[in-house]
Amino acid sequence: MTDAPARPTLYWLDNARILSCFAVVLLHTAGSIVYHYSGRDASFFLAGSVYNAFTRWSVPFFLMISGMLLLNPRRNLSAAQFYRKRFSRILIPLLFWTALYSLIRLLPVVHDAGALRAESGRLVIDIFAGNPYYHLWYLYMLIGLYLFLPFVCYCVKAAPRKDLILLCCVWFAIAMVSSAVWSMSGPHGGRFSIFIGSFFEFMPYCIAGYLIGTSPAGKRKGLPWLVFFVAGLASILLSYRLANESDEIRFYSYNFVSITVVPMSLALFALSKRLDRPLLGARLTSYGASLTFGIYLIHPAMLKLMEAWGITATMLHPAVAVPLTAACALLLSTLAAAGLMALPGLRRTIG
Repeated sequence: MTDAPARPTLYWLDNARILSCFAVVLLHTAGSIVYHYSGRDASFFLAGSVYNAFTRWSVPFFLMISGMLLLNPRRNLSAAQFYRKRFSRILIPLLFWTALYSLIRLLPVVHDAGALRAESGRLVIDIFAGNPYYHLWYLYMLIGLYLFLPFVCYCVKAAPRKDLILLCCVWFAIAMVSSAVWSMSGPHGGRFSIFIGSFFEFMPYCIAGYLIGTSPAGKRKGLPWLVFFVAGLASILLSYRLANESDEIRFYSYNFVSITVVPMSLALFALSKRLDRPLLGARLTSYGASLTFGIYLIHPAMLKLMEAWGITATMLHPAVAVPLTAACALLLSTLAAAGLMALPGLRRTIG
């Protein structure tokens, strides 16, 4: 999400970054219904579920874009050089936005000493777990991912392509089985975890991004679209079927390495290669793509602010309100990211 395209002619990567950025805002807007809505209107929940299911590819896209760029064998960087370059871009945003969203969490209870102590304790645990706010897990996961990417890059340079495909498939299989076992084993709220190992299940997306990105575009358009829609519908149906289970089980099909989200993401990424012309014109598309990391970081704060204004996913029927709310959040976040990008002192807070 933080990496600029290696060559300006790779417009499809900029397009993919912009589309996945809007999709992740749409996902988090719809998520407020899927995970928290307690109303009686079943159509509200269904609409939220549809938007939620068919935007789960957004985060995998960011990972596959990074894999396409960072696993390029022509990048002759040592591990030390890679670390200096990547961590110099990720650590400042991680610290800055962790502090800001920690403040957002604590402000509602600042006048209640007991509640403030309790929430502060939970916040410290969540920071070690890499989840101080619901979207910041991605930044914490990137730390482990970046630590291991140089060594995966050595494998890409040395291994035959068929072996890389086998490695990717085996790694995905391990991640999907592990995710299913974790989800089906019951509630996990009392277990402590640390963020450093959270990258493991996401690494195969990076390898897949490189493999798909360096493969010729397939001739069959219909099959990837079929996989995408079947996987999305399967996510909704599986979640509905498990409606009476715990949250971990019920929402397994929405996990980023679930049996439904993985094929959906891979199929759509392969299709995205066909978008080889800039969506908004060359300059505007490149500029928009450079703001996507900032938009990702900012948009939950905008959704929170809009909620105070009464602009939510349930202000109308979610079929209409979700895209409208997401579009408004995207616009506000884009303006905020552009403002931060224009200020030398704050530019590094968005990568």
